[in-house]
Amino acid sequence: MANFKPKKKMLPKKERTRAQIMSAALRLFGRKDAAGTSIAEVSAEAEVANGTFYNYFRTKEELLEASALSIAEAMSGDVEERMSDMDDPAERMGLAGLLFFKQARKDSNWGWALIRVAAVAPRMSEILRSYPLKDIQKGIKIGKFSIDSEESALNIYVGALHYGIRSIIEGRGVKKNHDQDTMVLVLKAFGIPTITAKNIITKSYKKAWYETPTK
Repeated sequence: MANFKPKKKMLPKKERTRAQIMSAALRLFGRKDAAGTSIAEVSAEAEVANGTFYNYFRTKEELLEASALSIAEAMSGDVEERMSDMDDPAERMGLAGLLFFKQARKDSNWGWALIRVAAVAPRMSEILRSYPLKDIQKGIKIGKFSIDSEESALNIYVGALHYGIRSIIEGRGVKKNHDQDTMVLVLKAFGIPTITAKNIITKSYKKAWYETPTK
């Protein structure tokens, strides 16, 4: 089961209750559609009264917005930390995609929560698009990428992550070369030669799965 818990530190009671409700909502979104999840269900999962829920979120839409921020910022922050020593935009984007796929393989409920919240909370897409945009722009500037449209490139990248994660959690992308093949195709779409793209993704795959993150 997904383990949506705030990072370990003692929070004031009000913040702890809010985090408790958020964690409960994300657990539910890992099991069923976010749009079909009621406030009563979230309150019951969080073991709080409905009235308590409304002390922290005025509407379910506000909860969905907060859920989107929680999932996107937490994962994107972790990915950025793993890439802190990397400058090459192609390597950064390859590693980021593989890390998202790895998380989906390790925790299908996390994957479902991300997919289901993204379907009803546009804010998540905005956050997830903001990170690769910088690398796309840098790749174009230094001549690494051959891209005519930043928007189209973002659509390709984010779309590959979205449907790649769905393939994993729905059982179609059972082999791990699915992840590498997907990211190789993305880099090729950005104008990277096939052999170069495969070498980049092979290196990124090893970093994603076998290198211990440094803190």
